[in-house]
Amino acid sequence: MKRTIAISVIFTLALMSSAAFAADMIGRHNLPNNRGVVTVKEIVGNKMSLDIIYAPVKGNLVVLTDVYADYDSRTQKAVYSEDRFCTDALKLTFQNNGRVVINEAACAVF
Repeated sequence: MKRTIAISVIFTLALMSSAAFAADMIGRHNLPNNRGVVTVKEIVGNKMSLDIIYAPVKGNLVVLTDVYADYDSRTQKAVYSEDRFCTDALKLTFQNNGRVVINEAACAVF
């Protein structure tokens, strides 16, 4: 009985802490070298609603509005996919200093 209560308390605390980190993620995040901005609108479960505007090193300006990404609150990483052939078009890593690092897959066509 005590073990069940302890497990449920730990599980509840884990959910509360992940919800607190999710609230910190909502807002505007800058890309390194002033290459763009990522605006997180909402996080529900493991889905993140966001807008992305950035200029890759080679290529045209990329503007993605009202897109969804799979978000992992433990690692603070999100993955945006365009279609089933490019399941990891953009990998976003949220840093503690308010910045986001974007890694674009070779299969991404923007």
